Amino acid sequence: MEKVIIAKATINDNEVSLVKQYDRYFIYWGEPLDNYQSSTELLTPSGRRPSQTSAHKKFIQAVKAAKYLKFSKL
Repeated sequence: MEKVIIAKATINDNEVSLVKQYDRYFIYWGEPLDNYQSSTELLTPSGRRPSQTSAHKKFIQAVKAAKYLKFSKL
């Protein structure tokens, strides 16, 4: 289970990370240093794996959205 963190950003006490795992891209989001961060697999509208450039664009969108969100445990 090789997990490579490509990019990470911390915004307003929220952490957003772009991770490549098994040739798939995921966005991990939640509070920093939390072992239970949520993850979302990045896919194209047709359900295919995105290119690296597309994954980076989605990460930038997630970082911009994190400015308006506050992640907290339920």
